[in-house]
Amino acid sequence: MESLTPAWVVMGESLLIGLIVGIERESDKEERHAGLRDFVSIGLAGGLCGILEQPWLTAAALAALTAMLVIFRMQNPQRTGITTELAAVVTFLLCVLAASRGLAFGAPLAIAITVVLALFLDAREPLRRLARETLSDQEYWDTLRFLAVIFVILPILPDRDFGPYRGFNPYRTWIFVILVCGINFLGYFFQKFLGPRRSLALTAVVGGIGSSTASTLAFARLAAAQPESEKQWICAAVLANVVLNARVAAILWLAGGSLLANVWPLLALMTAAGLLWTWRLRPAASGGSRPEPVLRLGNPLRLVAAIKFGLLFAAVRFLARAADAVYGSSGVLASSAAGGSIDVDAIIFSVAGLFRENRLPAGPAVAAILLALAANALVKTALAWHAAGARFARHVGAGFALMFSAALAWLAAQA
Repeated sequence: MESLTPAWVVMGESLLIGLIVGIERESDKEERHAGLRDFVSIGLAGGLCGILEQPWLTAAALAALTAMLVIFRMQNPQRTGITTELAAVVTFLLCVLAASRGLAFGAPLAIAITVVLALFLDAREPLRRLARETLSDQEYWDTLRFLAVIFVILPILPDRDFGPYRGFNPYRTWIFVILVCGINFLGYFFQKFLGPRRSLALTAVVGGIGSSTASTLAFARLAAAQPESEKQWICAAVLANVVLNARVAAILWLAGGSLLANVWPLLALMTAAGLLWTWRLRPAASGGSRPEPVLRLGNPLRLVAAIKFGLLFAAVRFLARAADAVYGSSGVLASSAAGGSIDVDAIIFSVAGLFRENRLPAGPAVAAILLALAANALVKTALAWHAAGARFARHVGAGFALMFSAALAWLAAQA
C-alpha cells in the first residue's frame, strides 16, 4: 500500500494541473476548442507517462496528442490562433514533469508554471491592449535593450578584479549599470501605468525611486513656476528624498553582505523623521483644485547615462580601494564624501563591497554611507536654492537636517 501512495499523489497533482488549465479554457466560450474534460484527460495521460518512465511511451503519447489536435484544427478552419493547442501540449509536458520521480522539484515547479500559464491565458485582453495600445514601439525596443543588458552582456563579463589595487571588476560594474537601468525602468513604468492624475504623494514616491536629485530639481522648478502652491511642492521634494532611504536599503540588500543590518536602524529613523517633517509641511485642505503634478522621468533606458554611472562607480571603487590601501579608513571616508556629492548609489555599492570583503569595519562603513548621503543632501539643497529660491531650499534643508539629526542621535546613544 505504501508503494502506491506516491503514485496516487502524482496522479492527484496531474489531475490538479489538468483542472487548472481546463477550467480556464472552459470559461472561454468565444471559440470551439478543447475544454475541461479534455485537459483533465491530457493531464492524467501525462501523469501516467511520467510514472511509467518509458521515453518511447511519452514520445508516442505526445505524438498522438499532437495528431489529434491537428485533426481537430482541420475540422474547425474558422478558428483563429493556436493558444489552446499549445496549452494542451504544455499541460501534457507539465504533468510528465510533475510525475518524474528523479526530480525532487518537479511537482512544485510544474504546478507553479501551471498557475502562471493559467494567468497568462486568462489575461488575453489586457495583454492584447498592452501590446497594441499601451506599449509604444520605443518602449518595446528599450525593454529589449534592457534585457540584453542583463542576459547578453552580463554573462560574458569576467567576475575578477583587475588593475592597480585590484579596483576594477567588469562584472560588478555592469551589475551597477543594471541596477541604475532597473530603477529608471521602475520609475518610468510606474508613472506610465498609474497615470498623471494620481496624488502628488504617489508622484513623489515614483520620482524618488527614479532619481531623488532629479525629483528635487523638478519640484523646485514647479514651485518657482507656481509660487502659490509652493508648500505642496516642498512636501513632494522632501518625500522624494525620504524614499531615498528605502532605495539605499534596497541597494545594500542587492549588494549582499550584512552591512544592511548595521545601517537599517539609521535609515528607519531618518525615514520616520522625514515623514514627520512632510506631515508637518502638508498644505491645508482646500476646496479648490490642486495643480496637476508633472514629473517626466524621460527615457526608461538611459543606457548612456547608466554607463556613465557605471564608470563613476568603477572610479569610486578604485579610489575607495586605493584610499583604503594608502590611508586606511579615513581615506574611504574622504572619497565617500566627495563621490556622494555626485552620486550616492556608487558610494553605497562600493562601501558595501569593501565591507563584504572585510576590507572596511562596520563603523567606518556606516560613517561613509552617512557622509555620502550628507554630501548628496547638500548638493540637492543647493540645486533647490538655485531653482526655487531660499524659502524652498530652507524647508528642504530643514528636512535633511531633521533626518540626519535623528541618525546622529541614535549613533550617540549607541556609543
